[in-house]
Amino acid sequence: MISLFRSSIIILKILIPMFIGSLLHGNTDSLEPMEVSALRLETSPKNLNARVQLIDQAKIAQSGATDIVGLLRKEANLQVRSTSGNSGRSTVSMGGFGDNGGHRTLVLLDGHRLNAFDLSPINWHSIPLAMINSIEVIRGAQSGTYGNHAVGGVIKINTKLPKLEPNASLEAIAGSFDSFNARGAYSQKLGEIGLTIFGERAESDGYRVNGDHQTDAGGLRLDWGGGSDFRGYLSWSLSNSEFGLPGSLDANTIAVDRRQTSNPDDRGEARSSQLRAGLMHQINDKWRLENRIGYEDRKNAADMPSQSGYLDNTDYETFSYSPILHHNTEDSDYLIGFDYFKGELDLNGIYTPSNFDASRDYERISSALFTSVRHSISEKWDWIGNLRFQKSENNLSYIGLKLRDVKDEDWASGIGLIRKFGEVGRIYTTARRFFRYPSSDELVTFGSSSPYPPINHPSLVPENGYEVELGLDWEMEKVLLSGRVFRQWMEQEIIFDDVSFQNVNIDDTGRLGFDFSLSWELADFVSTGISYDFVRAKIDKGTYKDSNIPLVAESLVRLFVELKPIDSLLFNIGGSYVGESFVGNDLSNSSSKLEDYWLFDLMLNYDLSESATLFGCIDNLLDEEYLSTAYNTALYPGEGRNVRAGLRFSF
Repeated sequence: MISLFRSSIIILKILIPMFIGSLLHGNTDSLEPMEVSALRLETSPKNLNARVQLIDQAKIAQSGATDIVGLLRKEANLQVRSTSGNSGRSTVSMGGFGDNGGHRTLVLLDGHRLNAFDLSPINWHSIPLAMINSIEVIRGAQSGTYGNHAVGGVIKINTKLPKLEPNASLEAIAGSFDSFNARGAYSQKLGEIGLTIFGERAESDGYRVNGDHQTDAGGLRLDWGGGSDFRGYLSWSLSNSEFGLPGSLDANTIAVDRRQTSNPDDRGEARSSQLRAGLMHQINDKWRLENRIGYEDRKNAADMPSQSGYLDNTDYETFSYSPILHHNTEDSDYLIGFDYFKGELDLNGIYTPSNFDASRDYERISSALFTSVRHSISEKWDWIGNLRFQKSENNLSYIGLKLRDVKDEDWASGIGLIRKFGEVGRIYTTARRFFRYPSSDELVTFGSSSPYPPINHPSLVPENGYEVELGLDWEMEKVLLSGRVFRQWMEQEIIFDDVSFQNVNIDDTGRLGFDFSLSWELADFVSTGISYDFVRAKIDKGTYKDSNIPLVAESLVRLFVELKPIDSLLFNIGGSYVGESFVGNDLSNSSSKLEDYWLFDLMLNYDLSESATLFGCIDNLLDEEYLSTAYNTALYPGEGRNVRAGLRFSF
């Protein structure tokens, strides 16, 4: 742990002079984000070879969502699976990935990655909606830009910047299952510094017994140097979550009471402290140097009597640093950068009845050199490309036994061509190579005979593959269409095999799919839209040839109609469809499927005044009984009807 602290001090010695310069040369007229592109290049999304969906602050406020997961399900039509009946530790995936799909979707907060290097999930409740300005959903493999995890796509979360005038928001929501959310944010300019403070309290008894959760999260952000050659930000956030782990049910217990629990005493806790900073120096009209540094200290705890009295306390410490040199002209954008990451995990675990030790220590160090370029061939044609080389080293210890170090190297790239027309219209085509490293948990397996000693996985290697994509953005009067068609070929995809009870590489898998969204303003007071995602994910070779990848729904649909009969009233009715899929671990496709289902929702916003809004929302309007996910005979019910109402003040 000390090495991470020393690394932070070295980087701070480099960045502090830039911080002082930004204070000396900044002005108070404006504050701008350091990064304006979804793919790190400083250019319009229209010039990128990827489909980028923007969820702006207006959509966030009007959605009625209490967390990011609910927002992404509705606004981006992403697949969501939960084992707890709530969204706090849900898996959010895109691109046709099932088990551990969340580890093939990269999540960024102000450019800093949130994905863990083990298999632990993201605590979505630790990211308050009060701090979010927008979310960009970038579909398709983006390993050439971001490296590990960015196989199915990227979710890029951008936090709020202070405005010229002081402004604040307060919001309170109460609803089903004794849920309550309170959030607030305040920002203003203090001389050369922009200050943003945010906080949130979320609590609920949960749909299922022992499915309760409580989260307190908050923090602050400082921005400086708008309009000057130096600008930057410093952000610090804290979160503390406590939650129940209701466990799985079988078909018989679900038939009796789907809200019951099999594990009434299993509990978990997660605490985190995150420090993020960025500094940019505009060297001249064409060159600028960008630096990002991140540090996280996270502690998880679990008390699980149902799992042979398992107890654990896990400490995570991560450090990242990314310097990038940009060159921008009217016709082209270039960058070359370096990503460094170091993560340490210290888990103290024990099975209390037998006093069996389950402690482990993991360390991962990765470094990558990457470059990206966009060049205008003509007024209407652009080409774009990227290339990335990355190394990773894993040091593993289990119950005091030092395992063999695991070192991996891989590369990713992409090249695309873009034809622009009109203000937003374009057609693009692209080809990419991608990769994902095994997580630290996937790299460890156990001997085949008693006492089943921990060993390095004998043959697990990084997964990699290629993807081609054709996309379109088109606008005609009051109709907007955005979509893409893609084909992906993947080698060595990592899937858990419950026969051998270890993670294995599958020879070849493939995905063929398309996704689109269509919005249509029928009149000044009514609009409608549809989003549709289709993907066929199959195993192409080996023992399970022609089987479908488990837990991948072939079809996802989102429909909505929005009415605004008067300026102060907004009404929205929508429906989300999730197609059938095979249960987790069913590589042979021999078990029964997870059934498809529709979830309908209503949302209402009424402006009481310029500063006050009354709103309400009903999710799962018809109280549909469905399964969120399942592994073999272990079934996890989805959440029932959820009614919420709240009041929002902005001033």
